[in-house]
Amino acid sequence: MPSYELCLLFKVLPRPEITQCLKRTANKIFESGGFIRRIDNLGTADTPWKISSHDAIHKQASYFIVEFDAPSSALDPFNNYLSRDIDIIKRTIFKVPENTPQPACTLHEELKPPAYRSEVKEMIAIGKRKREKEARKKVQFNTGLDYMPFQR
Repeated sequence: MPSYELCLLFKVLPRPEITQCLKRTANKIFESGGFIRRIDNLGTADTPWKISSHDAIHKQASYFIVEFDAPSSALDPFNNYLSRDIDIIKRTIFKVPENTPQPACTLHEELKPPAYRSEVKEMIAIGKRKREKEARKKVQFNTGLDYMPFQR
């Protein structure tokens, strides 16, 4: 299952009501066949602009980030459910990219002088290829003359 990140903005509510909102959201994720990896509370803060939601204008919100895994077919009904919840001001679901393994960097490699590091050698080779490519591109003027008439 792919991983997703859900950014939620709740109305400013007392703590017990916010926990009920989070429980409703978490239960909907569980019902859709997903599971939650992490829930982060970013606190209550002013919104960057006035947000109109469910016939009310909000200038403050409680920010939460929920990381979860769920089947991609369950996202549309889940998003529809979130849009109908009157306590949620704004919601956005992002797909988290898969982690690709990075080559390990060792202390031995970092202590080498820059000219001997493998990534620096690769950058130098790329620069040489670009210079060679530019040198091969010679401008051809189609004037029919064997000299440049406007240059001295």
